[in-house]
Amino acid sequence: MGKSFQQKGRHSIFLLSIFGLSIFFPLREARTGETGAKLSSLSPPSATGVPTNKKNVWDDLNPEVLNDLNQLGFPMELETPISGSYAEYRVHHLHMGCDFKTFHANGISAISPVSGFVDSIGQSTKGYGTNIVLKSSSSNLKAKFAHLLDFKGYRKDLELLREALALLSGGEFQVKLAGSQYPIPKGEAVARLGESGTGVSHLHFELHLPSGTLNPLSYLPLRGKDQYPPELLLLYVDSEDGTQLRLPLEKKAEGQYRLPEGQKLNLGGGVRFRIGAYDQMTSRNKNNLFFAGLYQGDTSLYERSFQGMSYEEARAHQDIFDSNRSSLNPPVYVYNLFPPKGPSVDLKLHPVGATVSLTLKASDHAGNQSILPLEIEVGAPGTKKSSITKTEFTSPDGLLKIKTPAKTTYGQGALSFKKIPALTEELKLPQGLQSKSSIYELESSDLSWVGEAELTWKGINLGRKDGIYIYDRAAKRWSALKQKGQSAMLTRLGALAVLTDDARPTITHPYLITRHRRVKGAEEEGWEERLYSLTDVGSGYAGGAEVLLEGEAYPGEFDSDRKMLIVKIPKTFSSWKRNLLLQIRIKDRAGNISDWFTDLIRF
Repeated sequence: MGKSFQQKGRHSIFLLSIFGLSIFFPLREARTGETGAKLSSLSPPSATGVPTNKKNVWDDLNPEVLNDLNQLGFPMELETPISGSYAEYRVHHLHMGCDFKTFHANGISAISPVSGFVDSIGQSTKGYGTNIVLKSSSSNLKAKFAHLLDFKGYRKDLELLREALALLSGGEFQVKLAGSQYPIPKGEAVARLGESGTGVSHLHFELHLPSGTLNPLSYLPLRGKDQYPPELLLLYVDSEDGTQLRLPLEKKAEGQYRLPEGQKLNLGGGVRFRIGAYDQMTSRNKNNLFFAGLYQGDTSLYERSFQGMSYEEARAHQDIFDSNRSSLNPPVYVYNLFPPKGPSVDLKLHPVGATVSLTLKASDHAGNQSILPLEIEVGAPGTKKSSITKTEFTSPDGLLKIKTPAKTTYGQGALSFKKIPALTEELKLPQGLQSKSSIYELESSDLSWVGEAELTWKGINLGRKDGIYIYDRAAKRWSALKQKGQSAMLTRLGALAVLTDDARPTITHPYLITRHRRVKGAEEEGWEERLYSLTDVGSGYAGGAEVLLEGEAYPGEFDSDRKMLIVKIPKTFSSWKRNLLLQIRIKDRAGNISDWFTDLIRF
């Protein structure tokens, strides 16, 4: 039946028979797509969320599948740079496909990489957007294309079906089709690429087998040569002897790294390592690694490959990434170099005073490798840690309290609060933000959580313009946390402060931005579209922009992917007036109002 819809309330569906298909539509908002809770419409159902039988995607690689993979075609009519890689950390899920740039052009043809048929089509306002799944006629391999413009590049009746289903479902559906209805040979155009769903224009491409997904970069016939080894940024160390380190790494040469000059590792007991890293591909974007491992001589202590992954593995992404240090914007991927219930290395197996030599290795899909050697002097193991996972933590002065989600907190460590006596140059506040509290640096030791932790700050009454903010050292900026009354919801680590927002939001003309630019034959006519950049250094844009066209209220649309306001004006207005005056002002969550922004629309 395709994917089951996951809804916030009870499940409600109605059954419709159309074009010989049995189709289910949700009656209320469904969570779908690339940024939703589910990995894919093809993911096998699990009643409890915990698989009863471990399934390995490699068990699906029979001769028929391998033959398809060895002859896989490129999924676009031209090869473009890779802008997003497989298994990247995306806050609440992993990115189980590969992204290719379209340079903001809509209408480029998507090409079938195998001979087969259309297995399903779908559409959503977020996530995958308009999408299509192809099934090989000779194996269990499936290919998914997402963020499409339409199906006009393939067959008109399939596009008419999509339009009919969109009207009947309110724009949200995923349906399975009969295999005989839409056969498609390898190398044929199946759709046109666009920017539906989440994100700007690009192709999102996935490879599915019954038990999991495969990394497309391992099998696609890529011509562009990736010459950039991974960049190693930070090493995090948590030891049973109480040692907690965050070490910036020094780059000696391409692919060669070392600890900061003079830094010695004296550790005892079980030790867990995490590595902050990324990989530059042909697009020069900062992407996920292909492989990471830790070795003692020729012995592998830990290895993680991103060549493929079962659905069960992908759901447990907290075992792979540090959830509270990893982010997509800016791209920072912090990898756990240890199994879920064990250390990276157990130094209790070595005598105190001995030297243990380790090597950390990271590589990309093209085989470029980066290496970090580690020399550890073995110390006393220290006191054995508790096996209980704590979820409530309080600052030494009792003012800050953090409660992490009970079901998605991992590790037996703790959160630590370090009070910062004064603002440093790094933590400098932008103009318009005023501090109303002390500043606390929040760190973790062998503890992470997935989702939102509740943060309460005693002794301060938060007014309308006040909020709890976090300083992200990777992004080098302060940002407001989501508020729930006098509490805030926390997903990351960083410096915390209560700030008062007196900064007015701004509206400007964007630079170097294109939207819905179409290749020849895919043009859309009849509208004059204007984009305006919305920025705010404090609490953030609150929605509900006030737009006036010739002094009268006029609708506008917020583009959350670009943080821009879109105003669309019918070109037929030119028969009324050749020049139109457009005025806009916006408000932030603290109630600060921008100046009026004025633009002249000339037809």
